[in-house]
Amino acid sequence: MKRRSFTTGLLGLMAAGALGRTPLAKAQGQPLPALITLVVPFSPGGGADQLAREFAHFAQTHAPGTTFVVENKPGANGAIAARHVARLKPDGTTLLLGTSSTHVLGPLIAKTAAADITKEFSPVTLLATTANVLAVASKSRWKTLDEFLADARQQALTYGTFGTGSSAHLYGLLLAQSTGAKLSHVPYKGSGQAVTDLLGDHIDAVFLTSSALESLAREGKVRVLGVTGEARTPVFPDSKTFEEQQVRQLDFSGWFGLFGPAGTPASICDSVAMLAGKLGKDDAARQRMVGQGYDWVGSSPAALQAAVENTIAIYQKVLATEPADLGG
Repeated sequence: MKRRSFTTGLLGLMAAGALGRTPLAKAQGQPLPALITLVVPFSPGGGADQLAREFAHFAQTHAPGTTFVVENKPGANGAIAARHVARLKPDGTTLLLGTSSTHVLGPLIAKTAAADITKEFSPVTLLATTANVLAVASKSRWKTLDEFLADARQQALTYGTFGTGSSAHLYGLLLAQSTGAKLSHVPYKGSGQAVTDLLGDHIDAVFLTSSALESLAREGKVRVLGVTGEARTPVFPDSKTFEEQQVRQLDFSGWFGLFGPAGTPASICDSVAMLAGKLGKDDAARQRMVGQGYDWVGSSPAALQAAVENTIAIYQKVLATEPADLGG
């Protein structure tokens, strides 16, 4: 089955003007709270944590009256962090770093209605998109995806991800189902822990975001075997997509976005979105983000809302057609 990828949908949104930036005067006229906490649903050290800290650092320099701090609340594939933020007062002092995995796939697996997913939070900004990557330690015997899959058809191999019911978990199941490979899932509370076990020879491979693996690949510590999405990511331009390697079920990628509790004032959402848009226009900051594995977006709140709805449609189709057990 050919699915419309998130990236393709995002390009359509851009063409329709959904990614228009918030007018500067409007955003400047609404001061941000003195303290904003960015809640990350993963342990320190992974791609999501890294992105939150980079954004907090950049935002601090452009909003000197506001202090941005990062708080990690890992567990239950984002559900713990999401419940915490959803229950807080919608005054802009706490925002959730949600992903296509924690904010859409997890709730759908838990049988949450699509309408409930979109009504629990106020969208703020779509920060970045990212591909997911299957990688092994550079010292491993597998040099190509074909070699890895050939062994996995003979004996079960393990792959680590950033959580049960995550998009990476789903990618591993789709890869196994479409190739006949025997892949055993090992969930972690964050990418950092998965990488540590990979380099320590405790697991055979990892399925993580490109942002979580970019520096390790650059340092020669891991070898990329396949990348999700319809086209190669600028982060790993020399690495083939799964589709290029005749595995066509992994042609969609993920994203990172900021959300506030439902009812967060539009003025605050617009102001934070403006900061994200500024980062995309800062050459040094953008190059730094791309160099760390992110395809930066920095959208309006409306564009993030559209991205959530688009991703819900994609994952609903995947879950309806693939008999994947994402509960464990």
